[in-house]
This record gives sequence, C-alpha cells and structure tokens, in this order.
Amino acid sequence: MIAKDLMTTPVVTIEENSTVEKAARLMLDEDISALPVLNSSGKVVGILTHSDFGLSPKFRPLMENVFSMLGSTTTPRHLEETAHKVGGKLVRDVMRRHVITASQDTDMEHIAQLMLRANIHRLPIVDGDRLVGIITRHDFLKLIVSSE
Repeated sequence: MIAKDLMTTPVVTIEENSTVEKAARLMLDEDISALPVLNSSGKVVGILTHSDFGLSPKFRPLMENVFSMLGSTTTPRHLEETAHKVGGKLVRDVMRRHVITASQDTDMEHIAQLMLRANIHRLPIVDGDRLVGIITRHDFLKLIVSSE
C-alpha cells in the first residue's frame, strides 16, 4: 500500500499571511488538529497544529497570561484583549517551518517509520511542490479496521 491509497483529500489548508484567529476558527469549524500552511504559490511552507498555540515561543507569554487569568479573578475585557493579541498574529510567524513531506507513491511502511522517528502525527503528501493529500496517525486506524 502506498500513500495515495490512504491519504485524505482534499486537504484543509491556510495561507501563511492569514491570521492565527482565522486558522483557529478554521480548525474548530473543520474539527481538525492541524493545517498545512501554503505560500502564495501553493507550496507547503509550514504546518500549524493545535499544540502550537501553547508551545510557540511567540505565544508563550500571552498564553501564560491567559492561563493565569483563568486561575484568578480577572475582567472579561482583559481576557478578551489578551486573546485578541494572540489571534492577531500571522500564521507565518508562529507555524513550524520544518515540514516533513512524502510523495504519493511512498510505501506506507516507510511513512509509518518516518512519522514514528520524527514523532509527528501528520504528514503532508506532495506531488512536486503541490499538496495533494495528508496522512495522519488516525489514518492508520483505517488500516487496522479494513484488515479485519
């Protein structure tokens, strides 16, 4: 089995100049945990995951402020202002730039090993520079179910 046989298409993506607020809204609306980030030419230039919202060094001071406010008495306005600062940042400023990709004809065993070694949960599938699909660890559950 190769990537093309298991990958999810179409892929929900976001443009690198979009706001983090737009990315968060898209992730919530689509019920997904990550967005491949594309440049204006459609090339994958990064990935933004739900964990990046709390782990990015650029978000950390703001998120620590949010969490401390949630644990103490604060005004709704102050919480809203802090959330607005996070949402106003651009995706390109907080995304992970090092993105591992694979081609459509990559063997699934190789993809599994790659994802485990790199400790990643999703792998964009490309044809040249063009994003054509994505494989997540969740997709491997499909293999288990289909083999029964």
